[in-house]
Amino acid sequence: MTEPEEDPGVTWMLAVQRGDADAFERLVSAYERPLFAMLRRMLGPAAPVEDLAQEAFLRVWRSRERYRPEGRFLTWLYRITWNLAANHVRGQRRKPLPPMPRDAQGAQMEPLDRDGPAPEAAPGAQDWARLLDEAMERLPENQRAALVFQHYDGMDLVDIGDVLGISPKAAKSLLHRARENLRTLLEPYREAEHD
Repeated sequence: MTEPEEDPGVTWMLAVQRGDADAFERLVSAYERPLFAMLRRMLGPAAPVEDLAQEAFLRVWRSRERYRPEGRFLTWLYRITWNLAANHVRGQRRKPLPPMPRDAQGAQMEPLDRDGPAPEAAPGAQDWARLLDEAMERLPENQRAALVFQHYDGMDLVDIGDVLGISPKAAKSLLHRARENLRTLLEPYREAEHD
């Protein structure tokens, strides 16, 4: 059980339980930026980040009477948000894909080959950031989440496991697979850099 004096989020949430509406405003103010950043890293810039964050805080409000401080508040909030993000991703997959664009003669154009060979020129620093973002998007959502939680949010294996609903050992394994997959996705570009 997390002590309130160790975690301001727990303190505020317990005050929210007692009916303190100002405490809820402090919670939102303190945690909205980390929540927005996490959602952007998880889902990309085109995702409805504001809507998902608003829904996460709405669920926090609705859960106020059932809340128990059994860990860090941020971990609990991320668990709620992770579920919303995962549901959003699953919902996006079910939507039919738009038809491929057509050229001037009306023939269907071919999609870009994202899995094609590495570019001829070695990427620069800005290119690496873009390539890393694209590679992260291609990871399975749970692997991407584990990397985001550890590298951007500084979560340990216990917290990552709590958010994702897995054991710390499974979180460690998931992070290892994520790093290996990321390395594989970026390897062609590294080779081009050394040529």
